[in-house]
Amino acid sequence: MCSNTYKIVLPLFLFALVSVKAQVVIQDSIPISLEKAWKKTAINSKEIKMKQLHTASGTEAVKNAKSKQLPEIGFNANYGKLANIPIFNNGILHHADYIPLKDHSIYGATIDAYFDIYNGHKLKTNIEKESAKQELSRYIEEETTESVHYQVAETYLKLQLFLEFEKLVKQNVYQNEARLRLIQKLHSAGVVLKSDLLRAQLQLSKQKTSLTEIRHNAQLAMQELNIFMGDPDNQKLKPTDPIGFQQENKILSYTDYVDSAIDKSPLQKIAQQKVELSKLNLAALKADKLPRIGLFGDYSYSYPQIKLYPYENAPYLLGVVGVKLSYSISSLYHDVHKEEEANILYEEQKMAQENVQDNLRKAINTAYKRYVEDQEKIEELELNIKQATENYRILNQTYFNQLSLITDLLDADTQLLQAQFELISAKTAEQLHYYQLLKHTGDL
Repeated sequence: MCSNTYKIVLPLFLFALVSVKAQVVIQDSIPISLEKAWKKTAINSKEIKMKQLHTASGTEAVKNAKSKQLPEIGFNANYGKLANIPIFNNGILHHADYIPLKDHSIYGATIDAYFDIYNGHKLKTNIEKESAKQELSRYIEEETTESVHYQVAETYLKLQLFLEFEKLVKQNVYQNEARLRLIQKLHSAGVVLKSDLLRAQLQLSKQKTSLTEIRHNAQLAMQELNIFMGDPDNQKLKPTDPIGFQQENKILSYTDYVDSAIDKSPLQKIAQQKVELSKLNLAALKADKLPRIGLFGDYSYSYPQIKLYPYENAPYLLGVVGVKLSYSISSLYHDVHKEEEANILYEEQKMAQENVQDNLRKAINTAYKRYVEDQEKIEELELNIKQATENYRILNQTYFNQLSLITDLLDADTQLLQAQFELISAKTAEQLHYYQLLKHTGDL
């Protein structure tokens, strides 16, 4: 009975153990789509977080600028001891007579306030400047997010590319090993030349070297993607998105993409905001040349009373309220060159904005043409693979029937592998150029 039970339980235990091991292997490589990679990057990217913090600091700077509209209120207090006062009746070179003081103490407290009525709109301009800076930070954050998303897409596609290359080369190595064994047998039988064997061995060696390089490239791309997503460097990833678009994307005209970029591109918004900021800097300098008018008030409690005559050896209260006018005459000649400098910087930013538009048009045109080229390439390369496959089949058959040379067979094998590489590369490039278009137009 125990023996029968053991025979039943042992296979079940082994099956469960194998299942657990299989699950561990499956879980070792995390399935990841590009959309999921984007979402994780948006949460964990240090570069994006830095820009978000900078934007948040800009919000506080705006609040700080607005708080300057409130009255300025101050308080100060003092306490001290007076020395006896020396009187030099016979000159400073002779002995002094001292006036004794009944009380050597002196103390006081003052509260004062000031409220701007008019300051050449300096406060208003400063608030607008801080708001413009905060808006600029938001656009920079937006551009950084777009840029990081594009880098993630580029790395994801790179990882897919190298993993597909690895599959193809591994399959090719397996086929070449089988072919080499057959050639070795034929060489031992004296059917083929030693040079044929050496060429086959050399090609296999090259493919194994390429496989090592491809694996390392895949590992580097995997680490880069993990860093973007905030995961451990050595976390294995398994891309789940298919290579190439499964359905044709609706592509706009070049003019539509340019119009969209001028309207929505973060780079264009950044350039435009810098122009606005330069304009506000110029307005702030002009405000410095205008007078300042405000209400002020002081309320003091002091001892002794020595402010007004007759003096009294007693504490007193004094309050003053009024209007204050101030004007910096030196600003008329101190700020001349500052204002001229601000004018030049304003013109520079306007030119920089035009330059950004020029660069956007160039980048969009390049990505647009490359995308169209990729679509045409894919059709041609799919045909090339069919032709290369048939060519390899024929030469593989004729070589072992001693009707073709080993060089022809090895060339056919290389051409087939190259055609497969080129097709995968073209499909990846098509996706990458499409994402470039989205990035330049602010839609990624």
